[in-house]
Amino acid sequence: MGGQTEFLDAVRELERLAQTNNNHLKMEEIRAYFADMNLKEEQLDYICRYLESHRIFIENRISRGQTEIADEDVTTKEDPLDADMVNIYMEEIGKASQVSEEQEEMLVRKLINGDENARNLLIESNLAYATALAKEYTGRGLLLSDLIQECNIGLMMAVNEFEPRLHGSFRKYKEKVMRQYVEDVMAEYNQSTRSAMKMATRVNELNDLATAFAKEYEREAKPSELAERMGISEEEVRELMKVSLDAIAVIE
Repeated sequence: MGGQTEFLDAVRELERLAQTNNNHLKMEEIRAYFADMNLKEEQLDYICRYLESHRIFIENRISRGQTEIADEDVTTKEDPLDADMVNIYMEEIGKASQVSEEQEEMLVRKLINGDENARNLLIESNLAYATALAKEYTGRGLLLSDLIQECNIGLMMAVNEFEPRLHGSFRKYKEKVMRQYVEDVMAEYNQSTRSAMKMATRVNELNDLATAFAKEYEREAKPSELAERMGISEEEVRELMKVSLDAIAVIE
């Protein structure tokens, strides 16, 4: 496994693996994923802490440190664990080959002729540029590692799909594609966040009405009664009740 392009992908793949296994991973699986990177115990600990901050349980966890990560310590917009992950990644891409503008143009010509080595070198030499571009979008909801990943995907797609007759300058085209990938995922994130916030507001409204009803009539309200007070259908009330119960189950 190459350190420069695959480190964050490996972490994301571990997350996906855990999600298919009821959010569980074994320490041996984590070590196996990074066996050929020769990571220090401190770096492995950062990885474990990152995964745990995303509610993944790690069996046989070692080097956990002196404190556990409580739910209230986990953030989504500014996560110090994510910053640690990015710093490790930055150290890795710092070792990547760098090329001048003229050298890049030469690599693009070789790429067009089907040179696989040129393709790999174009990607590797632009990882730092992709990271710099990703940083322009920080502070707008997404973690920096997510932004970097989207830029890296855009970079790889730009390299794979570039055609000079259609796209003109490679330098302009790669930036356009990377920005497109980042902005698309941000739009999707913002939409899902707004939907979640709207749902949370309705659930809170339902709970407040149910509490007030119980105090007034000394019994629990029927879904039809809550529906009438909220001006929505009984089916919608039942759905909000289900969301509320699911949230309580997760907390417990």
